[in-house]
Amino acid sequence: MRRLYFRIYLAVLGSLALFAILAGLAGWLFREFHEPDAGFGGGGQFISEIADHLFPKNADAGALEHELEFWHKKSGFSLALVSPDGNVLAQAGAIPNEDLQRLSKHSSHSLRWGGWRGAFSATLADGRRLAAIRPPPEAGSLRHWRWLGIVIAIGLAVAVCAYPVIRNLTKNLERLERGVAAFGQGDFSSRVEASGRDEVAKLAETFNAAADRIEVLIKTQKTLLANASHELRSPLARLRMATEAAAPAVPIEARREINRNIAELDSLVGEILLSSRLDTADAIGDELETIDLAGLLAEECAPFRADLAVSPEEALLVTGDPRLLRRVFRNLLENARRYGGSQAPEISAKREGDAAIVNFCDRGPGIPESERDRVFQPFYRLKGSSESGTGLGLALVRQIVLRHGGSVSCLPRDGAGACFRVRLPLVAASSGLGLNR
Repeated sequence: MRRLYFRIYLAVLGSLALFAILAGLAGWLFREFHEPDAGFGGGGQFISEIADHLFPKNADAGALEHELEFWHKKSGFSLALVSPDGNVLAQAGAIPNEDLQRLSKHSSHSLRWGGWRGAFSATLADGRRLAAIRPPPEAGSLRHWRWLGIVIAIGLAVAVCAYPVIRNLTKNLERLERGVAAFGQGDFSSRVEASGRDEVAKLAETFNAAADRIEVLIKTQKTLLANASHELRSPLARLRMATEAAAPAVPIEARREINRNIAELDSLVGEILLSSRLDTADAIGDELETIDLAGLLAEECAPFRADLAVSPEEALLVTGDPRLLRRVFRNLLENARRYGGSQAPEISAKREGDAAIVNFCDRGPGIPESERDRVFQPFYRLKGSSESGTGLGLALVRQIVLRHGGSVSCLPRDGAGACFRVRLPLVAASSGLGLNR
């Protein structure tokens, strides 16, 4: 059965068939064991003939009462013998009057049942009627609880029988989901085990083929970028040397502009290469170490003359690549210096739960709410911005922070300006490194 929908369809039909069979079996057993007088349904004439013999027409009331009492004690049934005109000739046991009247009016020779108590009547040959009511169970709700137990048992049986079938159908889907999730997180070597002959197995094979193609394309792109960086940086170095050699003949302002453009182009090449490397799953896999954020921030803030506020009572220890985290802090400091005007950036770091929170705030024009998330897109610039830059600084910040299991966001600042908040997970206590001094 290769078609997945057909297998699911058969599984549903099988479950319903099993439920119907078990329900029918349970009903038959319940009737067989809890309604022992159900077998009298086709013996009305036979019972009438027995009643004619036990209760002769010419017997007096005392004899009839004695006979009914004997069978009442023997069977537990409440019995009454009623004349053709509806008068009670003899009675043994308690029979509700409305039931007695209803049963006494039944004139057929077949048994007539009334309600759950199993009431019936039979007509004798001379027109008299024998009415009988089975005694109620000891506990009135016991029967309902038994039915509830039977229904629950049937449901459990269906669930147990259907589980392995459904589990087998969905196991391949779960395996495919895990493989796709790993691939989406940058593990381009992730593949899915394709077992079976249904649509899910075919989908897994298609995904693996597509993943192979994408992995080849990414490797080709990385090789192309590496070669392009080499080819670009070589003429840039020669251009820089030529500019220095021709310095006496070139006006100082022109030399500054040329050097600025060369430096900007060189920085752009470096950031493109770094962004490409961060797209792979092993971007920081072999370079992790425990880092004291306070010390790292102090080193990076010093060249920018930024104000740094860190709580001295707490050690902010994170696990990561120090070179990449330096790039995060440097890019955010450069962004705050570029757009913050004459005031120095204000940096603060604190612990919040199991994460370190670092804020980079400036007193610049601020960022509109509609663009606070878009500023992290590559090469995106704010409308009306005249500042130069590669357009990759904030995009790199988000990539690096995400690679470290954290997050970054842009927030408004009271008064004027903007704040970029970086959240990084602290070193877990189980690692043996304390978080408090």
